[in-house]
Amino acid sequence: MLLAVSHFLALVLVDPADPNPIDRAQQLMTPFWARDPFDEETGQESPNVKCDGFTVGGRYDGVIWGQEPEYSLSPDAFQRRYGFDVVRPENNMRPASQVVLDPYTLPHAVVTPDGRWLSSEGKPIRAWRDELVSLLDEHGDRLAVAIDCHF
Repeated sequence: MLLAVSHFLALVLVDPADPNPIDRAQQLMTPFWARDPFDEETGQESPNVKCDGFTVGGRYDGVIWGQEPEYSLSPDAFQRRYGFDVVRPENNMRPASQVVLDPYTLPHAVVTPDGRWLSSEGKPIRAWRDELVSLLDEHGDRLAVAIDCHF
């Protein structure tokens, strides 16, 4: 089922020893991404597709540190307007055990290091928050990478 929102936050959990955790997070997101969520042959919605675009941080830049976004423009629009990229990887990576779970920017999904997609879909917010706390505790030695997903 497609989400009725246009952007949502996902956390991707990666090994902190990975030489490039951002690249690894993007690799883990790739199976859940497609430009078109519908299968060309059948016309049916592809069950594994969760987004049609994603970027590190994006509209959620810094939220896993408890920061509010500093601007309302998307990273691409900000870069076009001002000529530089303000979204920095270090603002969007944090040890999983230290992620701030703000009730207004609660992640919609988590991708585990083994590539599983876990989401809030169909769950009461309190149950999902409890599940997130448990997941982040379980993977406390991992890095959480904040991903702005679009659908």
